[in-house]
Amino acid sequence: MVLHTTVFEIGVTDLEKTRERELLLKRFFYSDRQLYQLGKLAAIEWFSMFDLKFTKDQYAYFAEEEKKEARVEILGIPDDQKFIDILNKAEPPKYMEIDRFIGEHYYYDANIGKFALGSKTGILREEVRDALKETKERGYSFLKAIIELYKKGKWDQAYGGATWINILSKIRELVGKYPSPRDLAILKSYRIYYKNGSNRYPTHTVPEEMIPIVDDELENWRKAVLGSA
Repeated sequence: MVLHTTVFEIGVTDLEKTRERELLLKRFFYSDRQLYQLGKLAAIEWFSMFDLKFTKDQYAYFAEEEKKEARVEILGIPDDQKFIDILNKAEPPKYMEIDRFIGEHYYYDANIGKFALGSKTGILREEVRDALKETKERGYSFLKAIIELYKKGKWDQAYGGATWINILSKIRELVGKYPSPRDLAILKSYRIYYKNGSNRYPTHTVPEEMIPIVDDELENWRKAVLGSA
């Protein structure tokens, strides 16, 4: 019985790590050339067939199925430390819409500039609590709306995040309070909320790997301040 539980837990952990690795690649190493660079740094033989292509052509790219396979090859690096070392040898984009990553297994902060193993979720919990102290129910309603839209699969498919119209509609549905511009600035300063998308089609997001922790702290705040109703 004990062995069965342990195997199950290891399986869950592996799935969580793979998901976090997928998000890391999606956020910081999304271009074809970056994926090629990672593959070569990892000495993965599969990438050698593209050496001529990427060496000779600065505009080289993978075909759709090749890009999927490139991701699979990189995600399959078995050793955690090797995976992190390779990310640190590569060059993340100079401009980042979301400039940090706080998962249960991996961590990155653009202010430090290094990927690392481990969890900083304790820091994240403190940041959410402090942000809610300042923004109160308005901040709660705004973050909760974004997360509920994520759970319902209603984030923008192209850019990620929720549209302003959908957020306002969800806040009304939750019978919440609308945030002020000051509230949004405060949430941004804690880096638990980001405005992304494009100038024409802006969206609003909580980084995906942070959602379970942020949502848990929102629920704790609701019970403590608004009651269980």
